[in-house]
Amino acid sequence: MSSFFLALCCCCSGKRNAYIFFNGQKLWVEKLLGEEGHSFLYLVRSSEGQSFVLKKTKCPFGNLTAVAQAMREINCYKRFQSPHIAQLLDSQVIQESDGSKTVLLLLPYFPRGSLQDAVDGNLLEGTTMAQSDILRIGMGIARGLLCIHGEGEQQSQDEYSMAPTVYGEEHSLLNDHELDTFDSISQRYAHRDLKPSRIMISSEGNPIISDLGACSPAHIEFTSKQSVMQFQDWRADNCTLGFTAPEILDVKQKSVITEKTDTWSFGCLLYMLCFGISPFEREEQVSGASVTYAIATGKYSFPVATNCDSKLLALVQSCLTVDPASRPSMDSVLSQLSELQGHSASS
Repeated sequence: MSSFFLALCCCCSGKRNAYIFFNGQKLWVEKLLGEEGHSFLYLVRSSEGQSFVLKKTKCPFGNLTAVAQAMREINCYKRFQSPHIAQLLDSQVIQESDGSKTVLLLLPYFPRGSLQDAVDGNLLEGTTMAQSDILRIGMGIARGLLCIHGEGEQQSQDEYSMAPTVYGEEHSLLNDHELDTFDSISQRYAHRDLKPSRIMISSEGNPIISDLGACSPAHIEFTSKQSVMQFQDWRADNCTLGFTAPEILDVKQKSVITEKTDTWSFGCLLYMLCFGISPFEREEQVSGASVTYAIATGKYSFPVATNCDSKLLALVQSCLTVDPASRPSMDSVLSQLSELQGHSASS
């Protein structure tokens, strides 16, 4: 049994001072922060007293998709260099005796928690986030997304190809072949699971996009029923319903999804910053409509009593347009947020 799993056994049994050796470095395991799917997040501490987050992903024997996706996340962290995206500090792949693989990622720890923590705190205190903070946080997230989409300040000077990734009968959605294409700079990407719990808050109060586990090529074209089914399985494991774009929920043969899926999720996130709940979960509470139906039809509403600027609400509406072709790009969204911030500062 690896030292990593020995350490976890010690933690689970209540024994103190559990530790692991990670690429030759001794890390003390403080506590389990959370789990999602096959991944677990641990708070760890170095011998010098620095705190980090260790993400452990278990890839069962023979599951090439799980291995490819874990390696894809590592590659994405290395690719996207932005002050608004969490940076990978180190990684390690462990070959286990049963043939499975364990992928470990060492990431920064943010003591101030996530945007979800901030929203929850406001709800408990009966307060709302100031519009100036909403605009500042929104602009930071938009800049991080632009880096992922290949359109921001961190973009390579080389020209990006807009040709869609095609998935047919012979091509798995996430397989080892994809690792080669992800090392190329010829593709744009999308986050595909943007939500408040994925946005960490730095010590300076800036938003940091974290967890790139669902990150994938921005333009994906589905050419077969098999590719649609593969994507549906992937979606069930990687996307959060309340923030998922309608075209992801209704993938069909010959359909295409793009980075505009992130624009939709961003609109949901902005709405939540304004009102403390996602638009379609609120719609379920207000009208009884299922979240899935509300997303598919774009059915939601704003609370009658709101202090939000009408232009900010109009921006949310444009992001939550059911037809992705009619949604703004994140570059346009950032420009509108910047204008709103300038208007608020001058008034």
